[in-house]
Amino acid sequence: MNAPDQNPRPGMDRDAAQRSADLIRLLRQELASGEIQSVLDLTPGQRLRFDEWSRAQLAALAGQFDVDTTASQKRVSWAMRIASTLGAIALCAAVVLFFIRYWGYLITPLQVAIVILMPLLLLAAAEMAARRERVRYFTGLLALVALASFILNLVVVGSIFNIASTERALLPWGAFAMLLAYRYGLRLHLALGLLLLIAYFAAAFTAQMGYDWLEFYGRPEHFILLGLVIFILPLSRRHFQHPSFPAVYRLVGGLTFFIAILSLADWGAASYPPWETTNIERFYEVAGLLVAATAIWCGIKQSWNGLVNTGAAFFVVFLFTRLYHWWWGWMPRYLFFAIIGALGIALVLAFRRLHGSMTRLDNEAPA
Repeated sequence: MNAPDQNPRPGMDRDAAQRSADLIRLLRQELASGEIQSVLDLTPGQRLRFDEWSRAQLAALAGQFDVDTTASQKRVSWAMRIASTLGAIALCAAVVLFFIRYWGYLITPLQVAIVILMPLLLLAAAEMAARRERVRYFTGLLALVALASFILNLVVVGSIFNIASTERALLPWGAFAMLLAYRYGLRLHLALGLLLLIAYFAAAFTAQMGYDWLEFYGRPEHFILLGLVIFILPLSRRHFQHPSFPAVYRLVGGLTFFIAILSLADWGAASYPPWETTNIERFYEVAGLLVAATAIWCGIKQSWNGLVNTGAAFFVVFLFTRLYHWWWGWMPRYLFFAIIGALGIALVLAFRRLHGSMTRLDNEAPA
């Protein structure tokens, strides 16, 4: 029999490689248990072949993608991610505070030169880091500082030349964040870019209606539509190079959508339809519950765990906030909390039953 292929699958990115390494590591741990060995009844030769194949696979994945092949390595990687994120935030704060402290002592040509060159230099540094490292901790750090410098760039230039503040600055900020995200595969920058673009389109529509663009957050129905657009976008285009990006689109779009509905359910006066405020709030209360339940079903159907978690969280939030508005004013406190507790138990039982039905379907599905 020929030796199994020891090379990772072509077209795999680091996230997929990490998932593959985790599965192999867990399989090795399970096979090491006496119960699994007695069930499979592997011969010494078969066990030896599996050990050789799994070690070769883990070594190939670690050599090509620098993935974590042990639990301790994963803990260290999480610590490195946290440290790099905190370092990037600290450097962004240092840049802003530097401008505040010394900006007034610089002449105008030097100010313009600094705000133009700083993002370019940081972008060049991020490019150099990306070429040297496979796990892009320093790349993400430098790219985040470059984004902060670019944002500060437009703010400072507008202040120097007394340019009126408009919503148009949000567009290049969001586009630059998206460029960094797709260039280096950075999910945090993708989320920031999507949020900036959402803010831009909401502010632009608000300005077109004759309002101050800074009041764009006061019309949540803009965000309902924009959240849906962001959620649907990855369905129209496959992300072969960045397969983890669609989950970011769904998370940002789902959160934007649900938060907008929740705000309208609490404050219906911000809605466009000329209805009674109470009717608007009741409409969005019911709509929020129905859409959250639909999101749970859709997430289960498509195996989108993030959408299931988002839908479940907002379903509970909509349910309990509505119960508070409906019952708190007239119901005895002990009875209110007793009913909430009973509903919590009922939800746990319902989700447990759903979990059991999903398990049965998975077990009955053909291999």
